Amino acid sequence: MSVKRLGCWLADIAAFALAATGTVGAALMAMRPTGLRQLFVMGVSLLVLAALLACLIRAVRQWKRLRFAGLLAPAALLAALPLGVEVGQGLRTWRFERDLPRYRAMAKWALARAVPGERIDVPIPPEARDLAYLVRVSDEPGCGRVVDFYWGAGFPVKHTARRYVELPQKIEDDACRGYWARGLRRGEHWFEASD
Repeated sequence: MSVKRLGCWLADIAAFALAATGTVGAALMAMRPTGLRQLFVMGVSLLVLAALLACLIRAVRQWKRLRFAGLLAPAALLAALPLGVEVGQGLRTWRFERDLPRYRAMAKWALARAVPGERIDVPIPPEARDLAYLVRVSDEPGCGRVVDFYWGAGFPVKHTARRYVELPQKIEDDACRGYWARGLRRGEHWFEASD
């Protein structure tokens, strides 16, 4: 094997390894956001972009010799992050559905501590610490009682919350959503959003 072919082979292996790293990083970030995961994905994204550009230049320059095989590494790099996000979102949905009975029990527990007209943070019992890092309950006029489970954080200040709304018809009311305007409905009483 010539030195040039060995170099191309090693470059392809590095590109596929970087694509795999990007896929795993994006999946972890989409599954449960944290500041460290977000910084990691941002760094890997820059590396993926640089590697994609280098692989595309190589594929064009060596088209006669590589043909379509030269496009495999750029295709893997191009698909890495979107594929990771898709996988991570699927895992996030699966995990939420798996933990839904615990979330319901925790919401019922938190609703008992609501104070009319106030928004308060309630202490999280040790058995539920994996569900959220902060639980906030409020009883607002016109919206009813609401429990926010803050379970994801990002960089610099980004929170992801799962919101339980006692009155399911209020989940679509913009006034009741407040700063959680964008999001995804997860069930009759459940809404997931990021700020």
